[in-house]
Amino acid sequence: MTGLLLRAALFALLALAALNETEIASLLFADPSRGVAQAYSLTLRSLTWFAGAFVVIAALEIFFWKGVVARLARHPVPALLKSVVALIVLAITATFVISFVFNRDVTAVWATSGVLGIVLGFALRNMIQDIFTGIALNLDGSIREGDWITLHHRDFTAEQYGKMLDIGWRVCRVQLENNNVVIVPNGMLGMMAITNFAHSDHVSRLQTEITIDFDVPPERARRILLAGATAAAAEKGILADPPPAVLIGEPGEHGVCYIVRFWGKVDQRSPSALRDAVMTHLLRQLHIAGLTPALPKEDIFIDRRPKRLLDHAGGGDRLEILSRTDLFAGALEKPELVEMAKKSATRQFAPGDALVRQGEDGASLFVVAEGILDVHIEGPDSRPLKVGHILAGEIFGEMSLLTGAPRSATVTASTGVVAYEITRDLFETILNRRPGIAEEISRLVARRQAATAGAASTQPPADVESQEKLLKQRILDGMAKVFAGIARTSPPGPAVQA
Repeated sequence: MTGLLLRAALFALLALAALNETEIASLLFADPSRGVAQAYSLTLRSLTWFAGAFVVIAALEIFFWKGVVARLARHPVPALLKSVVALIVLAITATFVISFVFNRDVTAVWATSGVLGIVLGFALRNMIQDIFTGIALNLDGSIREGDWITLHHRDFTAEQYGKMLDIGWRVCRVQLENNNVVIVPNGMLGMMAITNFAHSDHVSRLQTEITIDFDVPPERARRILLAGATAAAAEKGILADPPPAVLIGEPGEHGVCYIVRFWGKVDQRSPSALRDAVMTHLLRQLHIAGLTPALPKEDIFIDRRPKRLLDHAGGGDRLEILSRTDLFAGALEKPELVEMAKKSATRQFAPGDALVRQGEDGASLFVVAEGILDVHIEGPDSRPLKVGHILAGEIFGEMSLLTGAPRSATVTASTGVVAYEITRDLFETILNRRPGIAEEISRLVARRQAATAGAASTQPPADVESQEKLLKQRILDGMAKVFAGIARTSPPGPAVQA
């Protein structure tokens, strides 16, 4: 506003001088009819016109661009558009100066400039195309400064993803995800396909593909991949809602192609970084389930090939998964793991099924072989409060099995789930045969519980270690109450929370 007032004051001063130019000329010059006085008069009138033009430009900036247009468009007006309008105002002012100040026929001037414009147009056609494309892009608002876009063009070796920095007179500047800045002529920008992520609030559906062997049932492949995509929602930029989806693509020579679709915020992480995060979780879930992406069938394996497909009905394959859990691999010997694998029950759950409910008595633990589960506790308003996930390869329910404490949370299947249920009777059979493993089991469970609690607290490491020792003794005392073959080693402690 200050700039507008200063320009208006200058214009008013020049206009006042122009209205009284005869009196001023008589004071300044001895002979007002001479050429110096006439030059003064022409200069004063020309400056008055151009001062008025700059007042108009300043008024447009304050009341039109920052006022009316900014409210209607809801975003800052591009600088290029304001510059073009300012040039038009100055060009019109120059025409008026030629016509009214110098008393020249404007028609001849425009005719001469038209011929010159045709010649220059042929010589500078690419530059003119860049300028007018830049003006058009600023007018239609399809791309604005700060938008995250992807450029698709046959001259690029790959799609260029980045942030639009500005659209100038001839070129635009796009900052890529590696911080390099690509300078693209406006004319080229107008001819290429552009994906503008800002039009959807930077929320976009992305997808990645993975090929799995033909012998893996589609429902099992979907379950495992959907669990991986759901678990990836904890990563930065990946959304849990809308939920991910797994589609079956075209079968290929190596296997069936599965398309994993998910939603992400591309202004937080680039599409390639989002796909990398999702693929990491997909491969982890496949590894836990004993699967690998399809390998070329023409390969010759000289060494023993790893098992591609684990059969939950077979005791040997259940043994493979049980041996990957820290609790069993760290405490049980091979014959005991074999017995547990043979006698454990394979359970399948549909999405939404509750495996355990908070407050109920429990006499079994579960090992998740495939899928992902949600953990809820009762909130302050008696509504379920989601507190975490349980992924494939993890166990839950061990506190209820070992100490007889009620279930501390409700666990429901987020996707289809396959889990092995190990009952208290089966566990007691192994404990009666070798009671000494109770010490190791209590230590492993206490370490796991203390590590989980320590990650969410600010206690120093020494406090966490002492908490682990105390929790171990409480678990061991709880086991002594539940399993007759275990002797209590200390007075019973406070009640153990499951």
